[in-house]
Amino acid sequence: MGLFDKIAGAFEKKQCDICGGEIGMLGNKKLENGNCCKECVKKLSPWFTDRKHSTVEEIREQIEYREQNREALKDFHETVSFGEDSSLFLIDQQNRRFVVLPRSNVDIYQVNPDIIEFDQVREMKLDMSYSSVEEKIMRDGQRVSYNPPRYEHTFNFYVKIVTDHPYAHEHRCPLHARSLKVHTAGPKMNRSYRLDALEDLTRFLDYYPPINYRDRVQVDRELDDCYYFAHMGDEICRTIMRG
Repeated sequence: MGLFDKIAGAFEKKQCDICGGEIGMLGNKKLENGNCCKECVKKLSPWFTDRKHSTVEEIREQIEYREQNREALKDFHETVSFGEDSSLFLIDQQNRRFVVLPRSNVDIYQVNPDIIEFDQVREMKLDMSYSSVEEKIMRDGQRVSYNPPRYEHTFNFYVKIVTDHPYAHEHRCPLHARSLKVHTAGPKMNRSYRLDALEDLTRFLDYYPPINYRDRVQVDRELDDCYYFAHMGDEICRTIMRG
């Protein structure tokens, strides 16, 4: 098949092997042995990532399960919740199961999050990404260091989940919508292993505290935000893994 034939094939209208509807231009979602439309893909598990290697029959089975999951949500009784603007964990401790919504202001029946049993969880832990960069100022047309040097530390906290669920095998749930920033001035902190970075930065600031009171208050507030989400992630993991 030539390049022109491949391009023409991409614009050729196809039929969805799941619902039978016509697939619009550039709307085809390939399956292992067929085609799927965007609307049918939206019905799949939010954490499902293996669509291209799934057969038509497997996708049909999953969509059937998804409708059963939606019905089961009517009997889901939340006893405790964690999260705010990102990854809202709703936990049914009595029945030992939980769901995760992408944020708090969504309709649970529309999102249709997978109900995951505690016994299906194989691994759940707090995860974190960390990076730091020196902040500079423009002077005489050049970017130069402040005196003393200033650094911006960026933290992102997640709960990593690995399960035996048939359609939600693994996911990294962010605990906040925006990256958390901590600003320091003074010596550069030696590069830290990311999971120890928050504690390392706290100890570093004990040795090199901000010079003025306003900066100290700002740094304390920024660190408090980081510890808040780190502790939240730990509490989520303890609640489910020890449930």
